[in-house]
Amino acid sequence: MKPSIQVSPAGVARRETLLWCLLLFALGLLLRVAYLHVLGIASPENDAKEYAALARHLAEGRGFTSDGLTPSTYRPPLFSWLLGGWCYLLHSSSLPTMVAFQALVQTLCSPLTCLLLLQIGQDRRTALTGGLFVAAYPFIVSTVGQLLQEPTQMLVAIGIGVATVAWCREPSTPRAAVCGLLFGLGALAKSPFLAVQPVTLLVWCFGRDFRRQLPFRQIALACAVATAVVLPWTIRNYRVSGGQFIPINSQNQTYPVWLVADDNFYPRYSLSEPLQETFTPQKGVALTYGNKSGVDFLIRTNEELLRMGESGIGIRIRKGLAIAARSYLVRHPLYLLRITARGAVLLFSPDASAGLSRFLVARIVAMILFHLPLAAGLVIGIVRAGREKNASCMVLALFAVAYLLVHAPGTGGGGRYSVPVIPILMAVGSYGLWGNRSASSFCMTTSSRVPNSSGQPSSTLSSRF
Repeated sequence: MKPSIQVSPAGVARRETLLWCLLLFALGLLLRVAYLHVLGIASPENDAKEYAALARHLAEGRGFTSDGLTPSTYRPPLFSWLLGGWCYLLHSSSLPTMVAFQALVQTLCSPLTCLLLLQIGQDRRTALTGGLFVAAYPFIVSTVGQLLQEPTQMLVAIGIGVATVAWCREPSTPRAAVCGLLFGLGALAKSPFLAVQPVTLLVWCFGRDFRRQLPFRQIALACAVATAVVLPWTIRNYRVSGGQFIPINSQNQTYPVWLVADDNFYPRYSLSEPLQETFTPQKGVALTYGNKSGVDFLIRTNEELLRMGESGIGIRIRKGLAIAARSYLVRHPLYLLRITARGAVLLFSPDASAGLSRFLVARIVAMILFHLPLAAGLVIGIVRAGREKNASCMVLALFAVAYLLVHAPGTGGGGRYSVPVIPILMAVGSYGLWGNRSASSFCMTTSSRVPNSSGQPSSTLSSRF
């Protein structure tokens, strides 16, 4: 008789988790393909149009350029790099090819969200619920046809979450280096990801128990790796922009102008161009956007710059307007506070595609049932992580706060800018509400490695990681 093969419970759990992840991937992909089949693919507009152009030119070997000639610094590079590489490998830059990339990335986020929740210490049912949400939530699925960078950012954010939890659970040089690599990739996805490095250092400053989970030398290594990832792109931007310091992308320089106008503002680049038409507020489904005094200020500033000889398309006019806009925001703190508060609420609402934006009641219901509880979970998670000295959850929670706070003043219409951190919000919120609900194979104990301040094994850490 052949001896029976013994399979450990941990091995069985891993196989079952892999099976569930494959099912989540299949479900997510099926729903997205069905959605695109029924509603079709809309032509890209605004941001999506430029991302498509960047990817197409990269696939054709013209470099990172919007017009096919002039090197661009306006957009962050990671999404366009990946999309362009996808088009190059498939020998096609058609719109369906690009949308297929979006469908793949969005779908990957579903099983990875499940793994993040397991890593944070949740039981399989909670983890599968989180993965199922990302796979099937209508306000995520319906954006699959839009060529925007949020799905790529979500993928990187999940990677940062999984790697950070693993690093804090069992600190080591290789894990710190992996976190640094993901920190750098996140920054190349969008500059607010730069916040994760100072946040990590801030958590290290919170006390001895946090420092045991985040050794300073390993933090320094993670920051050095992240810098090594970002620095070549920064040098490239410096060279192609004529000596400007642009760490990630130059769009950030015009962000204050957007805030002052509370909408798009299109400057004049020569006195021969006509003046901007009369100010018209932009009406959304439920809110109206636009700041008349701010737009009038920008028009006057634009006129003064032109009369001072600041002519020519691009750099000097935009830089002058950005400097003036920052001074306007400093002089109008209540206005900045008002649009920040409005944006903070909108960030915790669904990201509505063009097809679903008109369903105001459904959006409000989704906001109440899911998005606002995420905000409450974030607060509870921060409190619990501070009380239990959980470094990984504190890093992820404070990173989410910083990421959302940067976007809040410029948010309008819906929660598009919060989509990348939804899995992190779910992880932090579930930890805050329930803590470690399982003895998952993904959640190794640290009680034998991390003593408390009395020199004894820490039961808090062993029950939470």
